[in-house]
Amino acid sequence: MKTKLYLALFCVAFFWGTTFLGIRIGIETIPPFLLAGIRNLISGFIIFFYLLLQRKLEPVNPRQFLRAFILSIMMIVLANGLTTYSEKYITSGLASLISTLSPFFVLILNLILGNEKLSIKTTLGILLGMFGIFLIYQNSLSDLLNPEYRQGVFAILIAVLMWAIGTIITKKGSENSLTMLMNVSVQMIIAGIILTAIQFILTPTISAENWSLRSVLAMVYLAVFGSVVGYVAYSYLITQMSSTKVSVLSYVNVVVALFLGWLILDETITSRIIIAASLIIGGVFIVNYKKAK
Repeated sequence: MKTKLYLALFCVAFFWGTTFLGIRIGIETIPPFLLAGIRNLISGFIIFFYLLLQRKLEPVNPRQFLRAFILSIMMIVLANGLTTYSEKYITSGLASLISTLSPFFVLILNLILGNEKLSIKTTLGILLGMFGIFLIYQNSLSDLLNPEYRQGVFAILIAVLMWAIGTIITKKGSENSLTMLMNVSVQMIIAGIILTAIQFILTPTISAENWSLRSVLAMVYLAVFGSVVGYVAYSYLITQMSSTKVSVLSYVNVVVALFLGWLILDETITSRIIIAASLIIGGVFIVNYKKAK
């Protein structure tokens, strides 16, 4: 059980950290909502056919469909769709920075709803992580005041809020809910159809001839590792840990995004960045650490 938990933690922390770069490459030639739509249709049907082959498909009643529909709107159409859209106007680094607000949104909402009590350990972990983020992006925070970034920033702020609300709803669960994989598959297929429809409403004439191989490969990567591996792992973690603790993994995503910037874009890693990364990982450890009984 612990091995499965640690594997899921790694998948969410690492693969979701790579999605910011993947999205940036994908939208170079593919419209953002179409990229998000096709990505989720591919991943949704991968899981669907896996369940079909395993003979684990379940009938979906109206109540289960409604729950899946609401979560797909919040966590995929709005959260994933608007994050993809935002990277047309802001850098992948800034997008990953703003996404670190997720633990705050989840924690505040949980405190308001009475789902969690504020502990010194959780507060310290979040503060350490946020200080690490500040050190990494200290020189980039002024970008938030740049008019050309405002539309992208507003989009991703809504995305982060919707993700936080969806995370809490997922954690709450339902008495007659679908199994995890079936639920994720239904959500992705619903969201994929809606996101694709949105793009065709915005731009009725879309030509795939202009899509680069680089963008198409990024879309496939996002579908397999960002959605199938990452989202399934996240859905599993939500059933095993508190939503606040799981959301703190967004700090690690930023470290991964930073490393990829160094590896692929030749960005410099300074001593400040190393200290910041240590603070972020330390914050995640403090929030999730439990003494052995």
